[in-house]
Amino acid sequence: MTAPSGGSATPSGGSATPSAGSATPSRGFRSTARAAWRTIRRHPVTAAIVVLVLATSVTTVALRVHHGGTEPFGPFRVFAASTGVLALLLTIAGVVVLVGTAERLLGSWRTVVAFVVTTVVGTGVGALSAFIDSDGREVGPLLLGRATSFDPWTAIVGTIVTASAFAGPLWRRRIRVNALAVVAALLLYAGHASDLYAVLAAAAGWVLGELLRRTPKRIGWVRSSHRETRVLLGTVVLVSAVGPVIALVSRARVGLLAPLAAVVGAGPVSPVHGCRADGIAGECLRALLQYRATDPWTVVLAAAPLLVLVVGGLGLFRGSRFAVWLVVVVDVVTAIAAAVTYGLVPGRVEQLHGMEDQFIVDVSITASIVVPLATAAVLVLLRRSFTVLPSRRRVVAFTVTVAVAAAVIVTGVYVTAASSPQHVEDPLRLAVAALGPLAPVTFWDRLPSLPPALRVVIGVAGPLLWFVIAFAAVRPTGAVEPDADADGTRHDRERARALLEAGGGDAFGWMTTWHGNAYWFADDGRAGVAFRRNGRIAVTVGGPFGWPDARAGAMTAFARWCDDNGWTAVFYGIGTDAAQTLTAQGWGTLPVAEDADFDPRTWTTSGKKKQDVRTSVNKATREGLTATWSSWQQLPAATTRQIEAISEEWVAERELPEMGFTLGGVDEMRDPAVRTLVAQDPEGTVLAVTSWLPSHREGRVVGWTLDVMRRTGAAPNGVMEFLVASAADRMREDGVERLSLSAAPLAQASEGSSTNDGVQNLLDLVGGVLEPVYGFRSLLRFKLKFGPELHPLVLAYPDPVALPAIGIAVVRAYLPDLSLRQAVALARGRG
Repeated sequence: MTAPSGGSATPSGGSATPSAGSATPSRGFRSTARAAWRTIRRHPVTAAIVVLVLATSVTTVALRVHHGGTEPFGPFRVFAASTGVLALLLTIAGVVVLVGTAERLLGSWRTVVAFVVTTVVGTGVGALSAFIDSDGREVGPLLLGRATSFDPWTAIVGTIVTASAFAGPLWRRRIRVNALAVVAALLLYAGHASDLYAVLAAAAGWVLGELLRRTPKRIGWVRSSHRETRVLLGTVVLVSAVGPVIALVSRARVGLLAPLAAVVGAGPVSPVHGCRADGIAGECLRALLQYRATDPWTVVLAAAPLLVLVVGGLGLFRGSRFAVWLVVVVDVVTAIAAAVTYGLVPGRVEQLHGMEDQFIVDVSITASIVVPLATAAVLVLLRRSFTVLPSRRRVVAFTVTVAVAAAVIVTGVYVTAASSPQHVEDPLRLAVAALGPLAPVTFWDRLPSLPPALRVVIGVAGPLLWFVIAFAAVRPTGAVEPDADADGTRHDRERARALLEAGGGDAFGWMTTWHGNAYWFADDGRAGVAFRRNGRIAVTVGGPFGWPDARAGAMTAFARWCDDNGWTAVFYGIGTDAAQTLTAQGWGTLPVAEDADFDPRTWTTSGKKKQDVRTSVNKATREGLTATWSSWQQLPAATTRQIEAISEEWVAERELPEMGFTLGGVDEMRDPAVRTLVAQDPEGTVLAVTSWLPSHREGRVVGWTLDVMRRTGAAPNGVMEFLVASAADRMREDGVERLSLSAAPLAQASEGSSTNDGVQNLLDLVGGVLEPVYGFRSLLRFKLKFGPELHPLVLAYPDPVALPAIGIAVVRAYLPDLSLRQAVALARGRG
């Protein structure tokens, strides 16, 4: 019986297999079709525009081929991408990505309004250029022709900039800066009519978005985090590097910065007609403005100094201070080269054409000098946002590499000149030629008369030097490989981490591993102290860390070490038990915060005092909210991008610079040892996020400390209570002994003893001023909802005479970028 059954089953199974196999592609196709249909239904305007782009583009090509037609009819020209297959594909991609994003933010009807209004305004206002740039033609037909010269990218740019008003602060700023940087670079370097229309459409979209958005609008400058400042400035520098290349290959270059592109592109390797000592008046300048790279080799050589800007821009993304000065030097050299080139060319600028041309040329040349200088000035002013310093080893390696390369290249030029049969005058010009594309034009006006071998060496010398500079700058800028020991404390930081994991620390324990701290270690290596120094005041990050029996002695030893260096040691945020070691020696103390913690193993939401927490948890459960406990590296990319946007929105709402010291941010969340707890709705949208710092004892995690708390404006009330309660549940499962809600700086649940100490008055003033901005005291009240135990934290100081300086040092530790103007404004507001 068994054999026949098995035999009969085989054909049946065999017949079933093809059926299943044929059904699988069918199910997959239907699933794909349904997903595509859902996408189209969610983005009907985007789908319609894609169809119109395809239809009008194909129609235009067909008319050109068969009937000699040149353009589609009337307004439908706004959808036509008829300059080639690549242009069509790029246009469709732009519609899908940019207009699709705009429709998601704006909704369908607003997207239609933005698409139409920005196109009409950008093209219509741009057409008025016919009145000032008629080239001798009749204004009427020229105006009509330009007013109907629609371009799909005008509409795409205008629509996405309009939609930026409905995005959060992070993406609103990124969309606007990136869009304006790209269209402005195209206008300034290439200067085509379509580039002007795109800039005007972007400006119209900016205004239209603010008019369509009915939510309260914030007037004035919106603050960026240091991370976002790096991203925005890095983007601007990268665009400034690509702009001259665009102009060099452009067929009709009339932009204001076209002279700058000529300076970069027309070096000793490509002498420009008329740029010689006996050149005709104005001929050299006219030739420079009309210069165009016609072969890939010239573009490669011209891009050498621009490659340095690319490396610098990538370094800016990573926060490199070295990248700031690298870009500043290149921009200043470029501005000087432009000034010398156009100030000393044969015939001078004022002898070129008539008064109308002279004005335009003057403005263009002035812009070519001012724009690089302005970029350099902005970088210098915002250099504090770039906190990553290269190691001394990398700086020395860069300096030696560039110096040796320059010496070898200049020596090669001189040796070639000395061995040539023709005597070369003015050897200084040979050395200046090592700047290559940025060498002023008058220094190589005799290049055509030099021997062929020397011409080749001079032509290659400059670009080669710039390539060496670019490659040598990769490591100190961190453009490819970030410097693992940028501040020279990597070894000490790793040593501190090892001590924390083995012996543990106090409430601020894991914060001692953050960048920006300096370290002291006991002679026996069993304890250490992390601190920040401001002038002669060394403010510790909590108390000593390491083995418990070694911490008391470490406090005294650290204070003695500071005194030997002429500093005043200040222990900030230590517990009252730890402070007894110092008060027994005559130190004074001041209350600065209260640490709130509880044991998650026994904590519950029951009880009248925890009614708000219980209600929030129940509400979140009903709404389908989830809490994900994970390291940053294990979170999906879509989730981390949302967290970054939430954090940037939080920073943008503050009137003060970012705080540091014992307050972490996104950078600190990236530590693999740190955990994030993310609240998401059923659609996967991040509503709030918290981060948790580990506490160790004998090599294992025994507690977690709350650090970052961020939420979106759309998050429901109680989402933070839900996250903290979820963290307690998770820690209970893991057997964790302590959940710390951390200490709100400069905030106390009860008033401390009255004192006339100046530092207490200063800290009270700062705490009161920061309350409307950062809400430390409100945060403490939030933590009291969970019924925690409160542990006072104090500031211990050795000498009352130093109290004013101590107060300033503490404020500077939290607000290192606080300007005098902001400090005065805050003090007035408090008053």
